Amino acid sequence: MQINSLINNLSVQNRTSSVMPYNKMDQASFLDYMKQATETGSNAELTGIAELSKAYSVGKADAACFADAFTRYDVTTHVGNANISDAHWQRNDFPIWKYFEKGASADCLNNWEPSGPNPPQTDPGVQRGLASIGPGKMSVIIPDALQKKMDADPEYAKEIMRKVQKWKEDYDNWDNATALSLGMDVAEHQASKNYLINLDEDGNVKQYAVSGGGNSIKGPSKEEQRQFEEEQKAKREKQIKLEREKQEYNRKVAEQKRLFEEERYHRQVIETVMKDQIESDTSIQGILSTYSTNSSPKGGKA
Repeated sequence: MQINSLINNLSVQNRTSSVMPYNKMDQASFLDYMKQATETGSNAELTGIAELSKAYSVGKADAACFADAFTRYDVTTHVGNANISDAHWQRNDFPIWKYFEKGASADCLNNWEPSGPNPPQTDPGVQRGLASIGPGKMSVIIPDALQKKMDADPEYAKEIMRKVQKWKEDYDNWDNATALSLGMDVAEHQASKNYLINLDEDGNVKQYAVSGGGNSIKGPSKEEQRQFEEEQKAKREKQIKLEREKQEYNRKVAEQKRLFEEERYHRQVIETVMKDQIESDTSIQGILSTYSTNSSPKGGKA
């Protein structure tokens, strides 16, 4: 489906659909729900969101760099180590817009310190900084160690691109569904967003900030990441347990079937033997009866 058609369809859905409260679902729960809904085709609005989010999260085939992986965005990469504490990263006045400025480096905010209490997101200075980024921008911070591994192995670089594309697609699905629940125009919301992504040495998203329309969403903190990983681990363990229980049930059913077949076979053998025995006994009785008749003394003079 063409991107313009997706935008038009979602705009119509915003005006006509009865929207579920996706904004009350955490990301992991929402993605599970969305997967089931899109696989069964039971939710047209989520299908539209999934197609829109994917369209904004793909680029050239076999992309090995971020500019090729996200062709819908003006991508800037910074190679180096951005060592920012979660406490600083989560603040509204942490100047994420600096990473989008020309000539910025990965470590340009490593020594940043707040000058007072955390201001509200509506603070004029915060709003001016976010507005200065502009829509359709993406800034990716790549640790030195990760860049070296990608330079040495193009296939590994492609794998990292796919990993970040999947992360963004999942994030956009959840974020766009939340926007729909809040009555926002999903297509405009998606088009207005920009992304700051700080990777770890394995190409996982360590920290991120997404802003658009003057608002910013940052995450995850270490606690949020830990909670998400624990939820995912619990789900995997539950799935493994269910698979094992299913395998054990199938094994027991197969064993019962085997025992039943063996018992039936043994009965058939016993019945055949008994039948042969009866037939054999009948034959013997017939032979004895004939012999007895033939060997009886015949009548005559004494």
